[in-house]
Amino acid sequence: MTARLREEMRASAEGVTPYELYAGALAKARRHRRRQWVAAATAAAILALLAIVAPPLTRPAPAPVAPVDPSVPPTPSLPAKIGAPLWGTPDVTDEPIGPASVAFGSGLWWWGESKGVTALVGASTDAYGTVQNRDVLRAGEHVLLSPDGALVATENRVIDLRTGKDTTLPDLGATPRIPQAWSADGRYLAVVAYKVMWVTEPNGGQTYGAAEATLHLVEVATGQHRKIADLPTRGNHDGWTAAFAPAGGARLAYQSGTQISVVSLDGTLLSRFDMDLGVRLAGKGAWTRDGEGLMLLRQRRCCAKDAYQSRWQLFAVDAATGRDRAEPAVPELAGLVAVRLLGWTNSGEPVITAAYPEPGIAVVGFDTDDRALSISGNHLADYAFVRSARVVALAADGTQRVLVRGPDEDVLSIDVSEAAIASGLTRPGRAPTGLGPYLRRALVALAVGAVLVLTAVILLVIHIGGRRRRRPRYPISRPYPPPR
Repeated sequence: MTARLREEMRASAEGVTPYELYAGALAKARRHRRRQWVAAATAAAILALLAIVAPPLTRPAPAPVAPVDPSVPPTPSLPAKIGAPLWGTPDVTDEPIGPASVAFGSGLWWWGESKGVTALVGASTDAYGTVQNRDVLRAGEHVLLSPDGALVATENRVIDLRTGKDTTLPDLGATPRIPQAWSADGRYLAVVAYKVMWVTEPNGGQTYGAAEATLHLVEVATGQHRKIADLPTRGNHDGWTAAFAPAGGARLAYQSGTQISVVSLDGTLLSRFDMDLGVRLAGKGAWTRDGEGLMLLRQRRCCAKDAYQSRWQLFAVDAATGRDRAEPAVPELAGLVAVRLLGWTNSGEPVITAAYPEPGIAVVGFDTDDRALSISGNHLADYAFVRSARVVALAADGTQRVLVRGPDEDVLSIDVSEAAIASGLTRPGRAPTGLGPYLRRALVALAVGAVLVLTAVILLVIHIGGRRRRRPRYPISRPYPPPR
């Protein structure tokens, strides 16, 4: 080898960065650990996302069921237990649930976001749906299930729960139009139309409320209607105003002030009688089972030893004369802020809505605020006064059998279909559980955002690590040894 070649080779060798074995091994190990951490973090993020997104996407389809004859609807029953619908439960106009056995409301679900929502529970299944209302409408007073549970009437409209079809009630010359009672065949609906405006109170003050009220009979399928009577705007209480006679009766009883009238479906007056101040029709189920009597309701304020010093009395009168009837006899009801008669079991037990008071409230009654559609929040069954509402059957010996109940404050108003009462059937009922559509979507969005942020961080770490690897890490610290 010539001297010149030797010098060239030495110069070339001196320009090569040496690899230090120990330091290089440590660096390689660090890079390996960093890659493992990145892979583990990525896998954890993906698994977290899948845990939220996958269940609703991979939920197994319902098991096939035997074919059902659509002309033979399932037998309705009452769910013993109900509860608040999940946040985001679809409106029945978007996803019909079929006939319902229960309608109920609260205004306290979903962190107070359910002010105008009524929940519905299927007639034979625990399917839940909702109706979105303009404002607070109480089930049984402003929202009524038809006798077979296939329709629900609410302010200004009727919804078919089988199809989701939403039908607007005829104009009737005023709004809002509030349903009061269904005929036994579901053909007719008694409706009170209110003309709302600023009205002058007896003390000279002004308030926004009903200036006029008229009772109409509406044929739901055709929209044809007939005016029945003018009603007072004071002393008129939705839910305790009208009742249709049992099937085949073709009569409507209604109350105007202290006067109770019975008319035929063409508006012909059949009977009329006066009652004492404070006496009301007992509710949509006020007719006795034989179609000859009416159940009325009055309040007795008494009983200092009771936590809630009020008793309710259900009593029967002859529908033609207004004279007292001995049967059916119902024991006095204590500890309830409000009572409304829904119907009768096949064994003759009256079935009521029992509204239990908030602890410590003052006694309220029909006279607490007698203005129709009052916005004062002082009506008899206002949510401010009610702790819970249940459906209760009353035995002749005073025994009370709870048919439908829910957690306190989840159920503050309630209505049930007459078909479900008449069937005599109950089922355990299952209140909804889980996140609900709205919360699930929020969590999915949060998880996706977290994965995107984590992915960006990982890419940034890889990018910085790559830049560092491209730098010369181990410069020459000593001259290359000369050849021997």
